[in-house]
Amino acid sequence: MKKKIEIEKIIKEYRTIFAKDKYDIESVRNYEAHIDLLVNKYCSKRLYRCTIQDKLEIEEQISMLLKNNLIEESTSPFAAPVTLAFKKGENRKSRLCVDFRELNKIVLPQAQPFPLIDDLIIKTRNCKYFTTLDINSAFWAIPLRVEDRSKTGFVTQNGHFQWSCLPFGLKTSPAIFQRILSNILRKHNLTGYSVNYIDDILIYSSTFEEHTSIRHIRNVLEAIIKEGFRLKFKKCTFASDSVKYLGHIIQNNSVRPLKDNLISIRDFPTPKMQKNIRQFLGKINFYHEYIPKSAIILDPLHNLFRKNEKFVWSEKCEESFNQIKRYLCSQPVLEIFDKDLPIKIYTDASLEGIGAILKQTQLDDNDKPVAYFSKKLNEHQKRKKAIYLECLAMKEAIKYWQHWLIGKQFTIYSDHKLLENMNIKCRTDEELGDLTYYLPQYDFTVKYIPGKENVEADCLSRNPVLESENNREEILRIVNVIQIKDIVEDQEKNETIKEQKQNLIYKNKIYYKKIKKQEKIILSEEFSKKLIKKVHENFCHIGIRQLQKKISPIYTAINLTKNIIHTCKTCEICIKNKSRCQKKLD
Repeated sequence: MKKKIEIEKIIKEYRTIFAKDKYDIESVRNYEAHIDLLVNKYCSKRLYRCTIQDKLEIEEQISMLLKNNLIEESTSPFAAPVTLAFKKGENRKSRLCVDFRELNKIVLPQAQPFPLIDDLIIKTRNCKYFTTLDINSAFWAIPLRVEDRSKTGFVTQNGHFQWSCLPFGLKTSPAIFQRILSNILRKHNLTGYSVNYIDDILIYSSTFEEHTSIRHIRNVLEAIIKEGFRLKFKKCTFASDSVKYLGHIIQNNSVRPLKDNLISIRDFPTPKMQKNIRQFLGKINFYHEYIPKSAIILDPLHNLFRKNEKFVWSEKCEESFNQIKRYLCSQPVLEIFDKDLPIKIYTDASLEGIGAILKQTQLDDNDKPVAYFSKKLNEHQKRKKAIYLECLAMKEAIKYWQHWLIGKQFTIYSDHKLLENMNIKCRTDEELGDLTYYLPQYDFTVKYIPGKENVEADCLSRNPVLESENNREEILRIVNVIQIKDIVEDQEKNETIKEQKQNLIYKNKIYYKKIKKQEKIILSEEFSKKLIKKVHENFCHIGIRQLQKKISPIYTAINLTKNIIHTCKTCEICIKNKSRCQKKLD
């Protein structure tokens, strides 16, 4: 309780640092961004047509940007079209997109190192308390050099404008922001206990006193105020014993990945017909030289192709199948990611799913796999054209490994010729355009590879593992809030489980209850209350609906919904900050 009061005190003391909305920002002092071009030419495209509703929304946002001096009227020869796209978590178009794809082709890249998880492991050793801060509308806080503003010109139905600050969608924006914010942390002597990854700041301390009383948090907050940044309260976490950062969960002397980069091989489905075995063996052919006695190990699988041989999946087949999977996930087949080696990503899509393999060229000039990825398609996606699915495979693979890829140059290999050089004509408010709008923020090239040479990625796309609707990062983060041993102990005391054992599912020492085709972990009411409180706090005091979405798909307990509502409505921090989020009365 004492620690909670101290954190609330800090939040109250620095309440003016938290933004009211996305336009509530200041301009960072003594820093400015610049845009250099590879060739001296301008880019101009016709504006996109839009509905009356979209036009009104665009003009309303343009009005707010002008009012806050984030954009200005322009006479520039540069003119990028603007449109609206769906924002994550909303069912209406509300994300203003300037289509900078043509400009990005001629922008000179800026080399800037990003923090590495290996360096962070060393820095956070023996640290027990962590705070994460998220900069509000981060790029907009960086002023843009006057002579470069014309390069960001864009057109709407009612006017021609240009940015006076660093815009989203520009290829160099992440590198520019990373350099500026990391320089600010260094300037204020904060690098001993803080680090930034673009707009996310991590503060780490050995003791709670260091974290609060000795001003680690306060020092960083004061530097942020002094330099002219604002924070997004909903995305900040204060004095937690574990946080999500750089695709990992960081705890006291423990750093574990949020994503299992080998799950697509470990959970590779058991072949049900000769076709599935042929796909699997096609992948294995690339690594025969690394697998000792591969012909002997694979013999039971090869026997299934004999003439007049019935398809019978025997124990020997299962043993052979599992043994090969273990080899694929271990040395000498698999390599550990090396930030200094070239990165190659092979992607593929089929009607079953999407798949990708990340490889790196080793010192002996051999390409060896580092990580695997596959994901199922939903029914809506299965009806899409091939070019959309192939582009989706690229985007999902990049998002899955983004903690390795941001700030790095890499090559993507696809068997879809039209994606080479990303020369796709589409609007950013279309589904395919939305994918291509996301991709330019990464520094990569696309090369065509014939399908017969892309067997490995093809194998994963036709045997996908991850569910299409699952946000695996969120699921892993929620599951990791409590430990398996705690669940087992709770279930051993649960009388309801003892009475209904015959109707429950038991696996990995845990009891599940099947509810509407979903297997949910059973918790007692008291234990579920602790979980609800932890998730509510770890996710920055989210509301009732969001809390239900995160807990209900995984766990079940008596009065679960009732306790979620009670937790949100009685939370002291939520009550104190409620007025900040309400609209002011005239």
